[in-house]
Amino acid sequence: MFDIGLPELLVIAMVALIVFGPDRLPEMATQFSKWVNAIRAQASVATADLKKSADVAGFSDIANDLKGLTPRGLLSDTNKPANMPEVKVVYDPDAT
Repeated sequence: MFDIGLPELLVIAMVALIVFGPDRLPEMATQFSKWVNAIRAQASVATADLKKSADVAGFSDIANDLKGLTPRGLLSDTNKPANMPEVKVVYDPDAT
């Protein structure tokens, strides 16, 4: 996502060590990890709420119906409705 490598991380760590000092750096790292965990928890709650609100009765049925719309799914007999006429595949060597 940010495309940060090892040299960039070392530079960031050295700058943080110089700015905050060796005494406050562990405390800052702990606060940062708590902040990241809180944001992740909020994101998972928001994702669960969106999934719950988007799962209206019709949408899950439509999504299950659309799963069969693959090339293999269209050709299989399990997804074909009962009133659908049979389509016969004919090989035409001249392609006319």
